[in-house]
Amino acid sequence: MKFVILFLFSCIMLNVINCNPVELVSLTNKRDDSGQFLSRYKLDDGTGEEKMGKLLPNDEGQDAILVQRGSYTTNVDGRLITYNWIADTRGFRISKA
Repeated sequence: MKFVILFLFSCIMLNVINCNPVELVSLTNKRDDSGQFLSRYKLDDGTGEEKMGKLLPNDEGQDAILVQRGSYTTNVDGRLITYNWIADTRGFRISKA
């Protein structure tokens, strides 16, 4: 049991030592009564996410459909890569910017 605890503690400490914390540079969260929203954040390492959405009436005129689009930037092997996406009645689609 002591070995298991020591092993887990060692793993946690190695992760903490190798961790490079990032700081939040900007943050936006906006919503309105009609169902529209905008949410975005950016970190000091260049990564981040942006998404927006709005409610649109469906074809039958009843209820509504949430249509969203956005992008996210991630770090892959030291390079920043941005992906754009959309989610609507045709499904979820993603593309590299």
